[in-house]
Parts: sequence; structure tokens; C-alpha cells
Amino acid sequence: MFFNLHHNAIIGYKLLSNADLGISSGNTTHIGLLSNSLNFISKYHQETSSQLIYNETVIEVIAFLDYIENPDGSFRSPKIRSASTAELIQYPTKTSVVRKIREIVSTESPTQWFLLWFALDNEELVFLLIRKNSSDYHEITDIIGQFKRNDTIQKDNLSFTKTLNFLNTKVNQLNFSYIQELELLVQANKENITSRKYPRRYDIDKAQKLFQEIGKKGEELVNIYLEKEKYNNQIKNFNWVNKNNESGFPFDFEITDNNGSIIYSDAKSTSYKFEQKMVFSSQELKFIQQNNNYLIHRVFNLNERPKLRICRNIETVSHDFVKNLNNFNQNIKRGGLTLNSTKVSIPPTHNLLRFNNEITL
Repeated sequence: MFFNLHHNAIIGYKLLSNADLGISSGNTTHIGLLSNSLNFISKYHQETSSQLIYNETVIEVIAFLDYIENPDGSFRSPKIRSASTAELIQYPTKTSVVRKIREIVSTESPTQWFLLWFALDNEELVFLLIRKNSSDYHEITDIIGQFKRNDTIQKDNLSFTKTLNFLNTKVNQLNFSYIQELELLVQANKENITSRKYPRRYDIDKAQKLFQEIGKKGEELVNIYLEKEKYNNQIKNFNWVNKNNESGFPFDFEITDNNGSIIYSDAKSTSYKFEQKMVFSSQELKFIQQNNNYLIHRVFNLNERPKLRICRNIETVSHDFVKNLNNFNQNIKRGGLTLNSTKVSIPPTHNLLRFNNEITL
């Protein structure tokens, strides 16, 4: 799983009072959390991007987290507050956790509401808003029994592992699109291609590491496939240029066919479906343009049952790209500018591309 609960985190929950929900006669501006539920946090006043989950939807919110300072300098009683309009100006596309909870509750019929919270391994806070008798309510009470007014679920609790698995699965399923986007982000080096405006640095670094592993595993599978092709006399020989270390070449394999001709191949691998976009550098596309004997070995479903489809006409796309890139450079050259390198995402379903039928690896 991409997301996991923080190794030091405790799962906390509480029954939300009318004051918490903003429907009492007072003017309560915060929701109090349990003192020992966020004991890994060292910064006692912070604004942090968080997830609010309700009705199988992830809502990006800001947690305005504060603690009360004791006379001895220690801190107690964490709380999330609604935040003032002035504080929210810097977050034009988001609101606070408290405001969003109250907005949701105001549109629903009266009932009991519970808030469950925990932290992920990237230290992002997650708040699960639970309506009594909802599917989440029944699934969690099936694990832990009836909700108390407030409590924590810790590692020594018999229900901790089941609760952990339930929450890990939910967070990863509901963030699936974002995790897919991260795989593209680390290849294209562009942070604006995710549904989150500001993806966390931790998430990017983790996605980068995972993609490097995916790339290597994909090449290993293509290597095994080509070994079989060689054994069956479908090709004469091949060389895996990245076998020992990253070569820097605009291809991964040099294949010698039975006529003695050299064919270049690039393994484009993904953990996801075939349709996940493939990212090419401008250097790769220029090389393809100059060498029409170029294959794409598309490895997909890598973490489940890996499959392969081969494209033999990638030059149909590279031709248009290189032509447009050259025209662009000619236009900006008048201002003394040159675009030396860029990345382009190409969907395998592009109408010009032709892939063979899938092969199970």
C-alpha cells in the first residue's frame, strides 16, 4: 500500500457534541481531541494539509491544530479550530476541518456524529466523519464494538490490527487516483498534474522510489520475455543496456533480429492499467525519430498479474512531436531562447499507436 498509518500514531475517536458541530447556543470555535492521540507531533501550533473523509470521498482541508501550554512548558489538550476568514485567505481552494464538518452536518438530518482521527506515515492527519448507522459506522463497530463517548485504539488493543487494516485500505482506495497521478508526476517532474494542488514532498519522494523499483522490475520482466524469444528463435540476440547500472541511453534494450538488423526497445512500466500515460523525454522522441526501428514494451498491472503489449509504430507520434518542437525552438530563437529538454505524456490509447494483443508475463 502507498499510504500507511504512522508507526507512532494512535487512533482516536469521539462523539461530536452540539458545541463541536456548531449547533449549540454558544460560539465554540474548535473541536477538542484526546490528549494522547497525537503524541508524535512536536510542533504544537500548526496549519497542516489534511484529509477529511466522508461518504467515501476525500476532501482536502486544513487542520488548524493548537495545544494548551501547561505552566511547566508541556502541552495538553490538542484541538482543531475553525480558523478565521483572514487565516483562510492563503488557502483559496480549501477550508478548515472544523468548518467543513459543520457544513456537512448542517445539510443532513439530525443524528449522532462521530469523528475518528489518525496520522499517516507522511504525518498527514486524516479525519473520518462518521454518521450513526452509516456503512462506516457499522464496519467500525463490527471491529471495535459500540462507540464510547471518546476513546483511543492503541497497539495493545485486540481490535487495533483489524482497525488499522480497515483504515489503511480505505485511505488507499479513496486516494487511488492521486497515487496514480504521483507515478506520472515523478516522471514528468511537474507538480501541477495531480488533483492535489500541493502534493506532499514525502509522497513525491516515496513515489519516486517506487517508480524506480517499478522501472527495474519491468525491465527484468522484458528481459525474461526476450530470453524466451531468443530461445524460440524469434530473435537472434539482445543486450539489456541497463542490466548493471543506468546507462543513460534513450533505450533499454538492443535487439538483433534474425536478419541481423538492430532494433531498439524501451520498457514503459506501470503498476496500473494499460491506459496509464507513458512519459517520454524529448531526447527519447528525437532518437525514435532518427531510428524508426524502435519498440515500446508496455508492461502493466505490475503489482498484480503483469502483462505486456508491444507497440511497433511509436515513430508516428515522435514525428509530430519533433516537428512541433523544432518549430517552437525556431520561434523562440528570435528572443535568444532555446528549449533543450522537456517531457511529454502519451496515452497508449492514442489513435496513431498500434499495440499487439496482451501477453501475460
